[in-house]
Amino acid sequence: MNGYEIYNKASVRLGYKGNGRDEVSDSRLTGRILEFLNQIIIDLKLEPVNSLSENLSYSNDILETICCGVAMMMSLSEGDTNKNVIFTALYNAKRMTALSKTDFIKDTLPVAEG
Repeated sequence: MNGYEIYNKASVRLGYKGNGRDEVSDSRLTGRILEFLNQIIIDLKLEPVNSLSENLSYSNDILETICCGVAMMMSLSEGDTNKNVIFTALYNAKRMTALSKTDFIKDTLPVAEG
């Protein structure tokens, strides 16, 4: 999946595509999509991308989190408060899952010699 696909998914989820409004041709918003994408990627402690055509080889959970984050940023920039509240909650929940890691720690007690 690349940045354009993330952008298209976020636009569809926000309802910005298919309502007679074509966001891809709206240079006012598309010019900021790379910045939105990189803000979310950096927030998830990943390496930023240089272009929207760059392939993002992350797990499906991470890609879904990025998509929600981009939708959150897009709705914020458009002043769409109701959708922003929804996507902020979704992003925060998915972000928490994406950043949480579980490790196993072997429990060992020191053995006294003698």
